[in-house]
Amino acid sequence: MKRVNAQAAILACLVVAAPTLNAEKAVSLRVTPHVAAAPATVTIIVTVEPDEKNRALVVEDDSEAYYRSSQIQLEGKNAARRHVFMFRGLPPGEHRVIASVHRTDGFHAVDSTTVMVVGSSGL
Repeated sequence: MKRVNAQAAILACLVVAAPTLNAEKAVSLRVTPHVAAAPATVTIIVTVEPDEKNRALVVEDDSEAYYRSSQIQLEGKNAARRHVFMFRGLPPGEHRVIASVHRTDGFHAVDSTTVMVVGSSGL
């Protein structure tokens, strides 16, 4: 009896602790340029595999001194595969760009890349 309860507890923990889908299949991210002069403008192209459970796409730019995000609603299987975002005015630093697809089943798919913005914030 104890063995069954222990297995159920482990399974419950795995289900709760693993909310991410395979990013290679569900979402992919391409950012250009990878290195830019400040204040930078980057183009972000996100490809999302259509799925009836897809509900939102969130794109974030996170660095030590800067944060920006943009969100669009997805219409499941009827949503477009490609989505284009432009983030303007990025200050110098290393920026992590993250795309995540949020689904009705509580899971989400994530892909990310890094962009380097060079230059002086005082210019």
